[in-house]
Amino acid sequence: MAHDRILIATDDSEPAQQAIGEAITQAAAFDATLHAVYVLEAAEPGVDDPATREGVDTSAEQALERVATEAAERGFDGEVVSAVLRGQPAAAILQYADEHDIDLIVVGTHARTGLDRLIVGSVAERVVRESPVPVVTVSLRESK
Repeated sequence: MAHDRILIATDDSEPAQQAIGEAITQAAAFDATLHAVYVLEAAEPGVDDPATREGVDTSAEQALERVATEAAERGFDGEVVSAVLRGQPAAAILQYADEHDIDLIVVGTHARTGLDRLIVGSVAERVVRESPVPVVTVSLRESK
């Protein structure tokens, strides 16, 4: 199966950083366009406050710039498309994937288990359950 458009969803966390590497590898292997998205959730501090909104937007844009920089550093010469989205993360990721005809989604996961997972929820889990296209999850590798 060929993938022409690969989406990496980042929140600038450590698992997302590891997932970026996998997305770049996949995009290079398929000579695909890499779509990088960062979702600002309304519940995040500053997202809906006009006084701090610009700073929040800038942080999201900087996280997306890091994706493009890492792609270039790894020798990826394909197109990198970036977008800051607003809304519930999993829903926003899936909507973007649908609207842009994404073939593969890559997301990082904290690999939470038990009660922590039930309380916090999992964007990656919801994306996996609801996505009509393949999803690659990359969990945080612990240093030993």
